[in-house]
Amino acid sequence: MHALERQSGCGRPLLLIFIGLLGLCVFGGIFLWESQLKGFLPRPLPVFPTVSSYAPWPAPPVATTFDYPLLPANDYGPLAITRYGLQNPAQGDRSNCFRDASGGTVPFSQLYHAGVDLFGLNSVGQVGWGLAKNAPVHAVADGVTVFIMDAGAEGQVVGVGHRLANGSDVYSVYWHVGHVQVEPGQPVSQGQVIAALHDMGLNSHLHWEMRTFLDGSNLFPPGTAGARGNCNRQIAGVGYTWDDNPARAHPSYYGYLDPTGFVESHR
Repeated sequence: MHALERQSGCGRPLLLIFIGLLGLCVFGGIFLWESQLKGFLPRPLPVFPTVSSYAPWPAPPVATTFDYPLLPANDYGPLAITRYGLQNPAQGDRSNCFRDASGGTVPFSQLYHAGVDLFGLNSVGQVGWGLAKNAPVHAVADGVTVFIMDAGAEGQVVGVGHRLANGSDVYSVYWHVGHVQVEPGQPVSQGQVIAALHDMGLNSHLHWEMRTFLDGSNLFPPGTAGARGNCNRQIAGVGYTWDDNPARAHPSYYGYLDPTGFVESHR
């Protein structure tokens, strides 16, 4: 009788330990799934709405309000180093189209980000790699599609023009998209799905810009690092800025706007 009681007493702690370990495994698995592993699975494409035929507009309508391109906005956000106007040390020393005063290459890590990169966020607000792929991309305001460009393995680039109440124009630009649903000259309305986010694996994200210029093929004035290199050959722009003169290195010098700040002031 005593032997049975001792065996039963020893079994209870082992059972509790087993239950505790099982609980940890379950909660750990849920956290790992939500934070990282979801991005490995294919996300279905959105259902694209049918857009009626249109007549091209010679100028965009007045855009009274702006919103974010990935909705709901709280489900998407940047890494700390992929915000507007910051340098990204993770980019390393690979070459690019900027050249310094001596004609040498500029490390990619020194360039200033001209937009904001939006990644999918998990249930605890952290970047979940790959979560954003195939997400629907929305026009941030009423406007007109002004260009679509093929960026090869990185998807396509779509530009939309917006007329402000004061008569000036701004442009929203969406990089790394696919399944584009609009054409140059086509009017779009705020919130309209214009594309889906291109599948770049775990690095799937939207590079989104707001800027005051349309054509980036002559963006950098003579004497700047962009003009010394071959940056001025790219109509869509290069997504980064830099110069050996710090006063003209930041994206704001060239007409880029802080996308998040702009939307928050025009919602």
